[in-house]
Amino acid sequence: MAAGLEKVRKFRKKTGDAFYFNWLLHIDLAFQQPFLPTHKNMSALELHKDQPVHLLAANLRRAFSGIVAGNVKDEGIRTIEKHGHFEIKGDANMMKSLDALLTSFVEQERMKLPGKKYTPCYRVVT
Repeated sequence: MAAGLEKVRKFRKKTGDAFYFNWLLHIDLAFQQPFLPTHKNMSALELHKDQPVHLLAANLRRAFSGIVAGNVKDEGIRTIEKHGHFEIKGDANMMKSLDALLTSFVEQERMKLPGKKYTPCYRVVT
């Protein structure tokens, strides 16, 4: 840890960056924009490996955000009740892994509000 801090200190001195804030940090716009979890937006997510890793991470974040909205947020729950499950589409291998991960969350009871039976708000499509 100390060696890492020293490396950062030297870099900030060399570049003239402040010690109290990382002015040189760049956060891609994809991570700064809020995601509105609509059926159209959820089915349009690009969930495949043929894209830069940071964009895949942003799209996976959006998918999980949509699942959370459909599970616990009032507007998301009403949207699911009105229009049915979100469809999450993508690369077959990735969708298989995502489905396994989400299934394990359900089995561990990590996908529901306390005291309620979990009903998925999504369907994984390959």
